[in-house]
Amino acid sequence: MTQDRITRADLDWWLVRANELEWIFAKTYAATAPHHYVVENRTAGVTHEDMVRAARVIYTFGQPGKYYSVTKIYLVSPDGRCRWWTEDRHITDTTLVNRATTELFYGVQNAQSTISGIETPFDGIATSWDAEHLIPDGEPERVKQLLAGVRGTYPPHVLDIGCGTGRVLDLGLVAPDRYAGVDSSQAMLNLLLRKHPRAAAVYPVDIRSALRTGEFTPGQFDWVFIDSSVELSAAERDQVEQIARVAVIVVDETEWTVSDVSNTSVQRILAEHGHAST
Repeated sequence: MTQDRITRADLDWWLVRANELEWIFAKTYAATAPHHYVVENRTAGVTHEDMVRAARVIYTFGQPGKYYSVTKIYLVSPDGRCRWWTEDRHITDTTLVNRATTELFYGVQNAQSTISGIETPFDGIATSWDAEHLIPDGEPERVKQLLAGVRGTYPPHVLDIGCGTGRVLDLGLVAPDRYAGVDSSQAMLNLLLRKHPRAAAVYPVDIRSALRTGEFTPGQFDWVFIDSSVELSAAERDQVEQIARVAVIVVDETEWTVSDVSNTSVQRILAEHGHAST
C-alpha cells in the first residue's frame, strides 16, 4: 500500500504535537548523553501511527549529524534549541522519538550536508521509497554480472547521478568509501546516509548546475551511473560521459544499459596532451 506523501503540513503537525507531549527524561543516559523521549502506549496519547509519522517527518526535513562515529538524521526545532531523532532500523517500526538540546555535541562534527534548498517531487515520498521499490530476487548478482566486463583491476570509484536513496550501494556494486551520490532531494539523501553513513560524498545539487560550474572533471570517476529520469541536454550528456573513465551506466528501474567509454576516454586524454594517435 502506497504511503501518503509527507508535506510541510506534517512538519507543522509535529512541531505543534511535540510541544504538547510530556517528555520522559532518559535516566540511563543522564551522565553521558542527557535527553528525553516519548514512546507509544506509555506517553499519554501517543500511538504507533504518531511515531511513524514523526519519524517520516524527521527523515524528510532533518539533516545528518554525528554522535561520535555514528551518523544520525536530526530534525532541529525552528528556534534551534532542540533536535529530534529516532533509532529504529525500519521507519515503520518506530515506537520512540528522542529529544535533546542542541547545546551539546559528541565527537567530531563532520557529517555531510544534504541541504540543497531545492524542493523536488521526491521529497514527500522518500521515506516510503524503498518499501515501494524492493530489490528483486537475484538483482545484485544480475547487475554485477552485467558490469563485469567494465570492471578494472581495482575497485571502481563511482559517481551516481540521481542517486535517490542509494540503490547502487544497496546492491553492493561499489564500496561506500569510493562512492559519490548526486541528488537535489534532501530527503532522498537523508535516507541514503541513514543506510550508508560511510558513503564518501553526497552532493545535494542539481546535476545541471554542477556541470555548469565544473564540479566534476573528465575521467574523475571510473563508473558514472545516471538515472534515466534525470533530464539532460545532449551537451550535458557529453559532459557526463567525459566524467567517466571506464563506463557510463544508465539505469531505468530494472533496465541497466552499460556503455564502455574507456577507449574514448584514452583518446581524449592523449589528444588533450598532444599525443593523439595518427
